[in-house]
Amino acid sequence: MIDEERFKELVADANTLMFQQLHKAWKEDRLADVLKKLGLDSLISQEISPYWEDSCRNGKIIIFGESTIKEREIYASFKTEHIAKERIEIHLGYEKMQTYNFQRLRYNSNYRLILVGALPHSAKGKGDFSSIITMMETTDGYTKVRRLCSNGQLKITKSNLKQTIHEEIENGYLAA
Repeated sequence: MIDEERFKELVADANTLMFQQLHKAWKEDRLADVLKKLGLDSLISQEISPYWEDSCRNGKIIIFGESTIKEREIYASFKTEHIAKERIEIHLGYEKMQTYNFQRLRYNSNYRLILVGALPHSAKGKGDFSSIITMMETTDGYTKVRRLCSNGQLKITKSNLKQTIHEEIENGYLAA
């Protein structure tokens, strides 16, 4: 056990180091991430919503994962919901996902929605997260992520794709 004087020194040193880390995170626009990692979520300002929440309803929709349907069927699913092919970006297959730079989607206002099917757990840039999906869902700066599931498994199907797109249009998140 340490004495009171050493404890005061320890607190002063910790305050200095904490300030330095928070200041650096603030300058790098990562303050919310650092506060979350420190368990200080309650200190994150809720006053300013991410810039894409009130804009970009016509933004791109990006799809990742292993698919049971062909790309043309994916495009057809969007077409039935009146979403142009130009707004859709598709990345299918496990091999592509392991090297895809998911960090490029962070704070990227070109993208409105990220749809994910089955992905490999190990992917470039996932850091300490259990999966790339969890990383995108819990890290500030990513637009909305929706998991496409069928029978309790991550899976891209025509029905779950159409349903998800329809829901996002109905709730006003996506523009058709």
